[in-house]
Amino acid sequence: MRQWVLPIAIAAAFLSCGKPVEKHAEVAVPIGRPDNARTRLVERFDLAWRKLESFRAQQAARQAQQPGTEPAPPQPIQFVSGVKESFKHLDMTAINSAPVNVPITGDQTGPSVLKAQVYLDRVHFSVGAIDGGWGKNSSIAVWQWQRSHGMEPTGDVDQATFLSIAAAAGYVQPLVQYHVMEDDVNGHFVRIPDNVYEKQHLSCLCYQSVREELAEKFHAAEDFLKDLNRDVSFSELRAGDTIVVPNVRPALTADQHDIAKIVISIAGNSFDTFDANTNLIFHAPTTVGAGYDPSPTETLHIIEILPNPHFHYDPKLYHEVPDYMPDAHLSPGPNSPVGVVWMALSKEHYGIHGTADPESIGYVSSHGCIRLTNWDAEEVEHRVTTGVTVAFVDTRRHRE
Repeated sequence: MRQWVLPIAIAAAFLSCGKPVEKHAEVAVPIGRPDNARTRLVERFDLAWRKLESFRAQQAARQAQQPGTEPAPPQPIQFVSGVKESFKHLDMTAINSAPVNVPITGDQTGPSVLKAQVYLDRVHFSVGAIDGGWGKNSSIAVWQWQRSHGMEPTGDVDQATFLSIAAAAGYVQPLVQYHVMEDDVNGHFVRIPDNVYEKQHLSCLCYQSVREELAEKFHAAEDFLKDLNRDVSFSELRAGDTIVVPNVRPALTADQHDIAKIVISIAGNSFDTFDANTNLIFHAPTTVGAGYDPSPTETLHIIEILPNPHFHYDPKLYHEVPDYMPDAHLSPGPNSPVGVVWMALSKEHYGIHGTADPESIGYVSSHGCIRLTNWDAEEVEHRVTTGVTVAFVDTRRHRE
């Protein structure tokens, strides 16, 4: 298995790509080959998570309670059933005004799915990369929302579930127009080579294109963002131009430190955080590397939080690389193997981090540590402190 070595700085983290960072310790982080599109498609509709011990235990322990009375929406939501949906020939207005087709479940794509995904994102129950298509990430987010709000957890969106999530999200329009800013188009875009020794010559593992940057900014899959803007040439965008984007939650810019505990389901690809009163306050899909399989009795904790980490590539950690090959030192950036933040845990080689491949999150993969999308990792960074406990359930050796 491939490994990266991550320098952990005790001094304050650097704020810009390429700035030197004082090294005091190194943590080995196994990184292997990424998964592929076919594997992701199979995983997208894998319902095995419903049978995992921790999900069954949560459902069994759920206390019967009546869902809270939701305020009436400003404008009534029209519900239909049995309609075959798609995005074909629909503009922003048509998508926003389309009726909601329930139940939302299975292999379903269209405006109803998009609305559910945007609302879930806005209430901090992330589905990963928004793409307008249903699947495991969205279903688990719904399951956790239902369970934590006194509803029968099914993972499917019925009318009551949709109204509950929409109300909490403020009934916002799922798509909005965005005026492109100078910073969006005048950034430092680079071509990221595959070879590690070529990568080390880059001053930043930055975004490769405007479209990639905007897709991450609005928590969307790149191809889906393009589909929403079929007449837009992203490479020719200028400040002041208008595009259509998912109306996702605003990024946190200040620390709020409300997460008291993190629970990670390895086989269930689920990352859940709780406050001091055990309320579920943030959910996200995650992917945990194949080499990570702690005992379900282990409880670790966060020991250091490092934004924009540098990397030290050490060939001696790679069985397929000759030891005489030189080291490489990689600059930080969103296309770093651990994305834009590293949160080290109290066990060697364990950490929570972002990713260069957000669309892989939630599905089977052989590489990385405990991976989140960059936007979810950044939110967690602002909501945790050192000492927050991290527990593991549904581990590979112990699942039924």
